[in-house]
Formats: sequence, structure tokens, C-alpha cells
Amino acid sequence: MSNTELVIERYEMKYRLPPALAPMVREAVLPYVRPDSASARGPYLISSLYLDTPRFDFYNQTREEAARRFKLRIRRYVTGPYFVECKRRLKDVISKIRVAVPQEAYPDVLLSPRGLEIARTERDRRHLEEFIRRMRTWGAEPICVVKYAREAFVSEVDDYGRVTFDFELCGRRAAGWHVPMHEPGWRPVDGGIRFGLPFSGVILELKCTTAVPLWMSDIVRRFGLIRTGFSKFCTVMESTVPGVREPVGLREPAYWLRERPT
Repeated sequence: MSNTELVIERYEMKYRLPPALAPMVREAVLPYVRPDSASARGPYLISSLYLDTPRFDFYNQTREEAARRFKLRIRRYVTGPYFVECKRRLKDVISKIRVAVPQEAYPDVLLSPRGLEIARTERDRRHLEEFIRRMRTWGAEPICVVKYAREAFVSEVDDYGRVTFDFELCGRRAAGWHVPMHEPGWRPVDGGIRFGLPFSGVILELKCTTAVPLWMSDIVRRFGLIRTGFSKFCTVMESTVPGVREPVGLREPAYWLRERPT
């Protein structure tokens, strides 16, 4: 795959961890993984601008766990290009298309008829056209921004495997197509009530291709983890966007009450 585009299909399994449990899980996965290039010096920041329709269609599909759904977002890191992403889900299978866009070409690449001239490959062009087609068909516009810190690891024993720990989740309303990073005005949205914990938690994600590696299954078993899911997008929408209704109840995993393995 080139540096400008990424197409992957994978499974994603999410777990909510008490902060005290995260170091133990990290220690357990280290024999199988190494930090990814961005985590070589420790956790890094991710900021993502999400799009939605005036009817909140993408939010509602995610909250209702529709079997077939997708999200449109623009992601950036502290340095480097912007990444235009379409993340699609069909039941448990995730398919993500990502195209890198130079800072000087954003957001014109999405708004101007001449924007697609920045595409370096034919595949880049097709993926950008697909993003724009979905955006225009649904009437989607920027609605909120999600930011968090991530510590990421890649498998050294599988063709594809990733383990990520996300924390310090915060959000804000969108201000046009700007994807803020260090500006003030963020609202913390990782309170304990949203994690179903007595305190703010850590989001663990195990990502793999068709077959779940045995070592991932062992980590889940050893620590009694319960797959509960956690939508950063929905959490920020509910906390920052007027007109989005709070869910009636939040799922509350009780595994932190179990006896920890020794």
C-alpha cells in the first residue's frame, strides 16, 4: 500500500478498561507486539472531524448498531497530512478507505471541482470521489470533532494485528472544515458514567483480519474482558451537539468487580 491511500478489511473488538487494568493488559500483549511508528516515543494525539446529516443519520445508525453503516471523517495528527476516511461496517467486518491529502490542498479537495487534481494515483481519485459522492448524496456536513490520545502496537507474529489504548477523550462542535488540535475549547467527554465505570476509563481495541489470533483470545480470557463497544463519535455527539438525544440507558460492564487474575 502506498503512503497516500489505505484499504483494509478487519475485525475490531472494543473493551472498556479501568485505568488500573490498562498497564497489566499492555504488559501481557508486549511479547507479541511492538509500538507502531507513531507510538515509538509514546502516546500521540488524534483529532477527527466527523460529518453527519441534518437528521443525524450517521449518528442514529451507529447508536442503533445498524448492520450496514458507515462514517465520513477527516483525521489529522500533530504533524503531516490530513486523511480523508470512509469507514464502513457490515455486521462485524470493518472496511476502511483512507487517502492522505496535503495540508495545502485541504479542504479544497472536497469542495472544489478541481480538487481531485491532487490525487496521486487512480485509486486515490476513486476513493476521494466515493467520499464526495456519499457526502453529497446524504447532504453530510461537518458536525463535531473528536480528539484523544492513543498508544498503538502492531503484531510481530501475525500478517495484520493491532492493539490500541485510547484515553483522554474530548470533543467539540465543528467550526466549518477546520480540524483543531491544540486550540482551547475542548470538552472532556470520558466521564465514568459514559464508560459504565466508577471513573474515567481506557478504550482497548483489538484489531485483526479474518481469524482472531490465539494470543488476543488469551488476553480476553485472562483478564475477563467483556466486549461492550464504545463509540467516540456518539459520545461526542451526545455531549456537544444540540438536538442529539441522550440514550435512555448506558451499558455497564461489571467485569471490574470480578476477581483479578494473579
